[in-house]
Parts: sequence; C-alpha cells; structure tokens
Amino acid sequence: MVDAIINFIINYKFVILFYLLIAIFIVVKWKKIDSQAKILLLYRTKFGITFINKVVKKYREWVILLGYIGVGMGYIGLIFISGVLLKNLYDVLFVANSTAGVSVVLPGVNVPGIGVLPFWYWLIALFFIALIHEFGHAVVAMAHKIKLDSTGIAFIGPIIGAFVEPNNKQMSKQSDIVKYSVMAAGPFFNFLLAALAILLLKFAFFPLQEMMVEQDGFTFSEYVNESYPAAVEGLPLDTAIMGIDGIETTTFYDFAEVLTCKSPGDQVTVSSFDEEGNEKDYILTLISNPDDESKGFMGINSIQNNVKVKEPYTSGIGEVAYYTLDWFNGMSNGGKGFFFWLYLLSLGIGMFNLLPLGITDGGQMLQLTLSRTHGIKKGNKRFKQVSLLFLVILLLNLILPFAKNLIMSLI
Repeated sequence: MVDAIINFIINYKFVILFYLLIAIFIVVKWKKIDSQAKILLLYRTKFGITFINKVVKKYREWVILLGYIGVGMGYIGLIFISGVLLKNLYDVLFVANSTAGVSVVLPGVNVPGIGVLPFWYWLIALFFIALIHEFGHAVVAMAHKIKLDSTGIAFIGPIIGAFVEPNNKQMSKQSDIVKYSVMAAGPFFNFLLAALAILLLKFAFFPLQEMMVEQDGFTFSEYVNESYPAAVEGLPLDTAIMGIDGIETTTFYDFAEVLTCKSPGDQVTVSSFDEEGNEKDYILTLISNPDDESKGFMGINSIQNNVKVKEPYTSGIGEVAYYTLDWFNGMSNGGKGFFFWLYLLSLGIGMFNLLPLGITDGGQMLQLTLSRTHGIKKGNKRFKQVSLLFLVILLLNLILPFAKNLIMSLI
C-alpha cells in the first residue's frame, strides 16, 4: 500500500505540485473569490481589458464581421453536435462492435483510438483555449460598445478556466443579432484556434521536422478487438511492421495502399518481428471492415509511423531543434504532439460549448431563439425540456460504452 502511494506521487508529481499551487492561491485569495452553486469559484480581475480595448479600436469592423460569421457557424455547430450525439447513442445501443464516439479527454487517460494526453499538453492547451474563448466573447462585446465589468479565473472542481463578464444592463439593450454574436464568439474563436493549430502543424512545423528524419516502418499499440485477425494471429503490439505481401513499406500510408486493395477472406503476409527481435512473417485472413464491408480489415488501432533521426540532428543544436519541433509535432509519438492536442481540444471544447445545455453558449443561443418564437415563459419551458433531454443523451453517451465493455468483460 505504501509503495503504491509512493509510486503514485512520483508518477504524478507535477500534477500534484500544480494543484497544490492552485490550492495555495485559492486560500490566499479566498476573500476575493466568489463562490457560486458550491462548485464554481470565480476570481475577478480587470486583467486584459485595456489590451482588448486597443484591439477593438484598431479592428472594430473586422471584429463585428467575425462576430456575425460566428452566429452562422454557431448554429451550424449546434445542429451538428446535437446530431452527432444522437447518432452515437444509436450506434452504442444498436450497432455491434461500435466504439465510443464521445469521451472525456483528461490528462493521463487513454482516449480510445487516439492515445494518452500528457499533463503539460493538457494544461498549456487548456490555458490557450480558455484565453481565446473568453477573448472572443470580450472583443465582440466591446466592438458593440458593451462594457466589460471584469475578467478572471474560474475553478470548477479540478478544471480551471477563464471568464469575462459583459455589463448585463448594456447587453440586455442590444439587438438579438448582437447578443447572438457575443454568445457565439467564444466557440467560433476556438474553431479559429483549432484551424490555426492544424495549419501550422501541416504546413510549417511538420515539414521542417520531416527534413530531419527517415521513415522506418510503423507500429500499432491496440487491437480493435481480440477476435480480429491481428490479435488472433499474434501480430505483436508496439513492434515495427516493415511490409505486406513481400512489398517493403516505410510508412503506414504505403502499407494501407496495398491493404485497401484486399477483400474480406483474402490472406495477407505481414512482415514484422517476433518477441526475440527476429524478422517474422505473419499470415492473416482479413475480415470485413466495419466501415466498408467490401474492404479487408486486420483490426489494429493507435497506429504511428516510426522515424529514424538523421545524423546532423542527433547532437548539439541540431538535436535541440529536432526535439523542440517534436514537442510541437509529436512525430516520434504518431503525430500526437502539442499542436495535435491543441487542435483536438480546441475543436472539442468549441463543439461542447454549442450543445443545447443551460450552461453553454449554444444553450444560451437556443434559449434566446425559443423565447422569441414561443414567448419568454413558454420558450424558457421548452428550453429546459430540450436542455434536460440533451443532458441525459450526453450522459448516456459517456456511460453506456463503459457499462457495455464492463458487461462484455464479465461474460
């Protein structure tokens, strides 16, 4: 028991230190912290208001235009994410071997089909995402000459975020389109951040690192299902795969080009290594791909290409440059570096904030719409019904896959 506690502290020392510092901050600033609903702590400041005002004065027309574009994107996102939740719940209930389409992404937790999110990636990405989200709300509000009463830090259990508070009296006097644009600005700016992250990754940082390495096969770290060919024939996890049917492949893309020409029932020979590190061929009989029954399927997941660093980048400044780029790109970890997680989290948080729930920006947009189409009293009643329905749907999406896997493991 003592050894387990010591190992836990060693493994999560940075996480523990971080939350210890947060706890100290809350204790020291307790008199200035506002507690709401017993789970939400707000620390109000005036930080950033002067900077936001300068941005607005210089780019007011562009900010207003972005806000209006955000309204359209916000409603498209609201409809899309609602449809995704409904479809995913249907798949979980009625489609065999379906995987979870909704997952809580926390540091140290394995996200099915993606991998484990490192703590520092999570912390830094969350900081930028919260900052950009609230900056979006603030800059659009101020562009419409709505005063900001405060900015600040929010603590919701272990989750740390940011907030801005536009003046309620001034906000209530605005037209509906202005209210919509302020509400939608946060998620829309998250989408812009996600787009920036993926563009930087694909067209700047990744090409730079690619010049420093040579491709050296690929590995996978998960079986899709223990009854699928790769698991049945013992194709080893985390071991380089170098070819298929006698064709040498240096990346998974090369391997997949051959595999996509195969049909269910075809036999393929996969070149890899055994437990002793000796080259070995594994013969697999393919099954139907769950996404396209006409295609052959091996049943491997969490795939990443292997690379070998070129000589000039194995020491000195070249090595520093390589590992700096690798932190952003994650080439040595299947492309799951900081920019990947920033993109995924920013997109995911932006979409979550458009769900028709009472606490989200999308929920506030829908509530305003229903109050206009059904009257305030009836509209608010309808919104509460919709919000409760989607809260149940969201919880079922999160809980049912876990319960389903637990039951299957016990059978």
